[in-house]
Parts: sequence; structure tokens; C-alpha cells
Amino acid sequence: MFFAKFVAFDLETTGLSSQKDEIIEIGAVKFTVKVENDQVVTHKIKEFQTFVKPNMMIPAEATRINHITDQMVENAPAIDGCLRQFTAFCGQDTILVAHNADFDAGFLRVAYDKNPQFLPGNPIIDNLRLSRSILPELRNHKLGDMAALFKKEQLISMKVDSADMHRAVYDCEMLMEVFVALLRRRLKVKDWEMASMLPILAKFGCTPAFLNKK
Repeated sequence: MFFAKFVAFDLETTGLSSQKDEIIEIGAVKFTVKVENDQVVTHKIKEFQTFVKPNMMIPAEATRINHITDQMVENAPAIDGCLRQFTAFCGQDTILVAHNADFDAGFLRVAYDKNPQFLPGNPIIDNLRLSRSILPELRNHKLGDMAALFKKEQLISMKVDSADMHRAVYDCEMLMEVFVALLRRRLKVKDWEMASMLPILAKFGCTPAFLNKK
């Protein structure tokens, strides 16, 4: 059985506007699933992380949230090279997953537009939309709060620490765990096959977005 492969990705930025602000960190975790004790669990393949040198100073408000300073990105590579690395990391056979995907996809779309190169055609799934569909009774669907809830219910095994949040790779690992825990509630083992995954996600209102389609 060939299970689907995914890339959970997360960006840290200088602010909230994809038109005015810039990416300062890209994190991603490539993963699939496996079956242990008759249960589907995550299987991490590899991770990707890079700081990005922006063409602006990082506002203090952004640093308070993501703890990334101007000194940390001073010698980082420019965005065009980082995008090429990210594209290569994702490959062409993965489904991309982000929490509040409109935000991350918006920044990526602008970055690729400003730095013309091969544009990934991978489908992008919004985990926030998925969680609202599967667990509408939750008061909020913040990634950290969901991870803490799932940890309490012993649905995920990773350590959940708010002090580590808003750093790209940690958030990606959290997203990976939450995404699989959510879908375990609805999917059978055979549903995790690549051919089945996108049609099933569409049933939960998760019609994929694409960077190469507007």
C-alpha cells in the first residue's frame, strides 16, 4: 500500500501583509503515515529549515512573536535561493499542508512572483479548515490549543510547549501530528493512499489551493 506523502510547512514573517512584509524563516517537515498496533501514526521522513534575509528590518512586534532578530538573519541567504531549496525539498509527489494556508500560500505566491523560477504545482491543504469541519464543537482551532488538547487525550506523543511555538520546524512537527490525529477520526487505513487522499479531503471542504493557479 502506497500511503500519501505530505509536507507540513510554516513561514515566519516580518508582519501580516504579504504585499508589504517578507518571509524570514521557512520550515517544513516531509512525512507519511504507517500502521502500528492497527493505528495510523505519523512517520517523519526529513525536515527543512532556513532563515531568510529580508530587505527590511524586522519589527519589534514580529520579534516578540517569533523570537527572530535582525542578527539571526544577517547572514542568511536571499529569498530566491531559499525558494529553490524549498521547491526541491517538497518534490512533485507531495501534498502540502499549512494551518491557515491562505496566509502562508499568500506569502509564497508573492515571493515566487518577485523571484521568477519553477513554481511548485503541489496541492495545498488548509488544516484550519479541516479542523473546523471535523471538530466544529471546539471553541477555537488554534494549532497550539489543538495540540495541547490532543496531547491531553493521548492522541499525539510529541511534547507540547508554548515556549517553542512560532519557530518554523517545531510548528511543522506540531501540524503534522495534529493533521494526522484529525484525519484518524474519519479515515480508514486504505483512505491514506495517495489516489484517495485529495477526493476525501475535498469532502471535508478542503479543496486544495495551488501556487500556480490563481
